[in-house]
Amino acid sequence: MSITRFYLPTRFIVGPGSLNNLGKEASRFGDAAILVTGRASMRRTGVLEKVIKGLEEKGVKSVIFDEVEPNPRSSTIDKGAQLARKSGARMVIGLGGGSSMDAAKCIALASSGSESIWSHYEKKVSVTGGMLPIILVPTVTATGSEGNNGAVLTNWETHEKVVIFNDKIYPAVSIVDPALTLSVPAKTTARGGVDIFCHLVEYYISAHETTLINDSIREACMRTVVETLPQVLAKPADIEGRSRLSWACTMACSQFTWTLGGGTGLTPMHGIQHPLSAIYDIAHGDGLATLLIAWMKHTLPAREERFKALGQNVFGETDGIVATEKWLAKIGMNIRLRDLGVKEADFDELVSNALRTAPWVTFNPTPLGAPEIKAVYKKSY
Repeated sequence: MSITRFYLPTRFIVGPGSLNNLGKEASRFGDAAILVTGRASMRRTGVLEKVIKGLEEKGVKSVIFDEVEPNPRSSTIDKGAQLARKSGARMVIGLGGGSSMDAAKCIALASSGSESIWSHYEKKVSVTGGMLPIILVPTVTATGSEGNNGAVLTNWETHEKVVIFNDKIYPAVSIVDPALTLSVPAKTTARGGVDIFCHLVEYYISAHETTLINDSIREACMRTVVETLPQVLAKPADIEGRSRLSWACTMACSQFTWTLGGGTGLTPMHGIQHPLSAIYDIAHGDGLATLLIAWMKHTLPAREERFKALGQNVFGETDGIVATEKWLAKIGMNIRLRDLGVKEADFDELVSNALRTAPWVTFNPTPLGAPEIKAVYKKSY
């Protein structure tokens, strides 16, 4: 087994009602926060008001930055970073789904200096001074951003969606309260479940070195999503089911499944999906759902045993790909690229974009160069 490094400095507070700890946790970092969230949903559900009140009760005043859009844009992040510097914030709190959490991470990073967030990606700008601590409060089970050091952002001018990895954007604290997900619409819940599953299955299938411990962790998390998501879609108020999804979400995109136990792997299909959001601004989970089966079939020749194990250990069936297809249909996510408005004439542009912004796609177990990526798009259409 090769040498592995496990690093996860985040303090997690998990469980129904854990949001009540936010004020106390925030007060450890100072008395002023910039609260990063989306444009409407947190106000509509009353969560934003509750969070502001909870912070005030512990002496923490908050400046609200509620301009984050799905597939958060670099220009929006730069605006938030400017507000963070101007307001004298002592911490950044991200409240919402993956977009709000990733934006919060990037705002903390960009506000540490004067460079744009895109420069941190393009020029690999180093953070030389201090950086505002990050607290994340997920309200959707999807990206798992609360448990890692990555953030996804989009440059809408160049239509490039990229990932920034930096140990400085590990959240200091993540409060994972499943009760916050109870009001999430069914479609958003289903999209998030697909994202969780893909985080796990891509690493599971692409791994060139496997271990019993890491395989078992990933299989357990995948089984949790496969079994629980249909239950939650049928009974949205199922707090136990929501709690299981929250745990699986946080685990799926963290060091627990990336490196713990010696496992390896990458997320090549994510790299193929990102251009779909960068160009068409479509939901990440929708894009993944359209590509999943085509990517699996493309990768099958090099990973037949892994797909067999997927079928047996996750679905209790013999064929992992067929089982995944049936699961997507069960949760209403058996969709095609044409359903999302993607145009066949844009395939070459999508391919070029993927290879430029996600070079790791070429490390797929079977080749994923330009011709193969285009073939995946075609088979997903």
